[in-house]
Amino acid sequence: MPLLDILIAIVSVLIIVSKFVDCQTTAQIINPIQEQNPITRKLMLRFGTMKVIWSIFIISILIVLLSLWLIFGFYTSNFHKLTYIIGGMFVSLVQFAVAHTNKTMKLNLITKFLLRGSWR
Repeated sequence: MPLLDILIAIVSVLIIVSKFVDCQTTAQIINPIQEQNPITRKLMLRFGTMKVIWSIFIISILIVLLSLWLIFGFYTSNFHKLTYIIGGMFVSLVQFAVAHTNKTMKLNLITKFLLRGSWR
C-alpha cells in the first residue's frame, strides 16, 4: 500500500476520532445557548441537544466515507490525495481544539481565532 494511501487512512481515522471527542465534550454542554454555532444552536433548540450532536457525528462519518470513495475511485492523483491529507489534518486539529475548549472551558489559540467574529 503506497504511503499516501496509508496517510489517508490515518487522517480519516483522526477526523472521525476528533469529531467523536468534539461531540462527546459538546454533549456536556447543558444549555444549547452555550453553543457558538448559530445554526447548530437553533437545531439543538428545535430537536434536542443530544439528537443534533450525534446526528452531526453520523453525518461526519458519512462525509468521510464519501470522501474516501471519491479519493480512491475518481480523484486518484497525488495532488488530490495530498489535498485530502492536509485538509483532514487541519479539520482534525480544529476539532481537537474545540473539544479541548469544551472540556476545559478555556479558549485556546485556535478557538480564540475561530471566535474572533466568525460566528457573529
